[in-house]
Amino acid sequence: MKKFNSTNKKTISLFWHHATAYKRFLIPLIIFVPVTVIVMSFVQPYIMALVLQKISQKSYDAHNLWGSFGPYIIVYGIATFMSGVAGWRLNVWLIWNLELQMTRDLAKRTFDHLMNMSAGFHANRFAGSLVSQANKLTGAYIRIADATVFNLYTLFVAMIATIVILAPRVPLYAVTLITLSVIYIIGTVHFSKPVRDANTIEAQAQSDQTGYLADSITNVTAVKSFAAADYEKRRYWQVLSHTRNTGLASMRATMIRETYSSMITSTIGVSALVIAILGAGVFKANIATLFLIVSYTAQIGERLWEFQNVLRQFNRGLGDASDMVEILQIKPDIKDPEHPEPVKIIRGSIAVESMNFTHSENTEALFKSLSLRIKAGEKVGLVGRSGSGKTTLTKLMLRFSDIDSGKILIDGQDITKITQDDLRSHITYVPQEPMLFHRSLAENISYGASEVSRQEIEAIAKMAHAHEFIEKLPQGYETLVGERGVKLSGGQRQRVAIARAMIKNAPILLLDEATSALDSESEELIQDALWKLMEGRTAIVIAHRLSTVQKMDRILVMDEGKIVEEGSHKELIRAGGTYADLWNRQSGGFLDE
Repeated sequence: MKKFNSTNKKTISLFWHHATAYKRFLIPLIIFVPVTVIVMSFVQPYIMALVLQKISQKSYDAHNLWGSFGPYIIVYGIATFMSGVAGWRLNVWLIWNLELQMTRDLAKRTFDHLMNMSAGFHANRFAGSLVSQANKLTGAYIRIADATVFNLYTLFVAMIATIVILAPRVPLYAVTLITLSVIYIIGTVHFSKPVRDANTIEAQAQSDQTGYLADSITNVTAVKSFAAADYEKRRYWQVLSHTRNTGLASMRATMIRETYSSMITSTIGVSALVIAILGAGVFKANIATLFLIVSYTAQIGERLWEFQNVLRQFNRGLGDASDMVEILQIKPDIKDPEHPEPVKIIRGSIAVESMNFTHSENTEALFKSLSLRIKAGEKVGLVGRSGSGKTTLTKLMLRFSDIDSGKILIDGQDITKITQDDLRSHITYVPQEPMLFHRSLAENISYGASEVSRQEIEAIAKMAHAHEFIEKLPQGYETLVGERGVKLSGGQRQRVAIARAMIKNAPILLLDEATSALDSESEELIQDALWKLMEGRTAIVIAHRLSTVQKMDRILVMDEGKIVEEGSHKELIRAGGTYADLWNRQSGGFLDE
């Protein structure tokens, strides 16, 4: 409960903080809404009450109706125009503009935050759930803003106006109205707690449902290849059933609250009628006062009934927003220094000094006092069985995770002293699984390059041997590759990824199994291009296919986070150690796992 209340406060604070950035919409809205409510809901009935009073007392000239009622008609017409045509249209315009600005800012803040979070954060969450939670945050603001402005705020204004107008005339009515309204509000808030809790659980279930759907669709090839469609359907049905059950729980809690609300609003209506009768029979109240009692009570009763809708929208909005609001409170694992140094990376020498590192999900350290030096321009191959630490080492150089102790220096500069963007802009990284956007091939190849011409893109694509298949596509370089490049083969995706690496002019190149999806003929062609790419650059190449690293200046053999051997291919073969054993055990040029 404390956690939930804390999250609620953070949500309201977040929304209010962003709203106050647009005072040109917020302040007029605060002023014009009560003016519109008073003119529409109180001035108009008041004029009608005066007309009824005049008629009941026969204090008008039957031969000159315009002279008797003309001013009332004019004022009533002006009030109607001001409230209905001008007032509410202006209020809608103001809140619409405010909401458009706010949802844009909230979406940007969420996107920026998610982009700043570490790879570990994203690895532990469904991408589909994050998308759902981000969309729910902006939707929650619209729910809460509309409910606050058009329901809660107008109820407050209506209550004050009713008491100010009728308390001097019928004190008993004012006391009764206040008492019953307070009882109504307190009781409705009390019965809304179970609704709020149920809505939070339902929102989480809906996020999980979205995440499961996205996960299954993203991996639909695996589902089909394992003939697991029926299994996935059964699991998704369980997820859907759980979401349905949480919805039923929300419905039951809501029905209980609405039953209570209906009882109190009915009591208010009956009380108003009784007081009106007493006013006429006992207190000799005039017809105008009786009309105002009935009219204003209807107004208050309607707005009190809407109060539960306010709570429903608040509960739903706060429930929808809670997940992303909590995520926005999470500090990134990897932080830039408060006062970053100017980047000094030029040649690309790398030094690892007494480095210790433990994966967050493990208790035992992978690297223990690891030290390593790579000269500027040196070409180094990393080999070893899976889990030996090859990929982790390259990701630490990119600061995808921070080391426990020790240092990683590039050109003598500690990588934790510069911004992550400065570091990564000086390193070209090609992972084992190419990361492509659902954008055109031209955009994917030129990604990260600020200004590059189509001619340069095509020239680089030719070097990566991607041009051959691209030009055969109906839309050529404008072809959309699908989510994660699903419309391309594995080899085509890696050629596009290699072309993107070639177009980035960085002094350090990290290749993690960059040719693993290529056939032997394609690999031979791309090897030539990669050697051209590596010229004048420091290169670290991870490979299970040892033929990929034969020509490297130095090969490092890793095992359980340690460098167990190093040297050239020939030196390591002559040594007859681990590398030679791996070479002899290869099948088709790959390491035997």
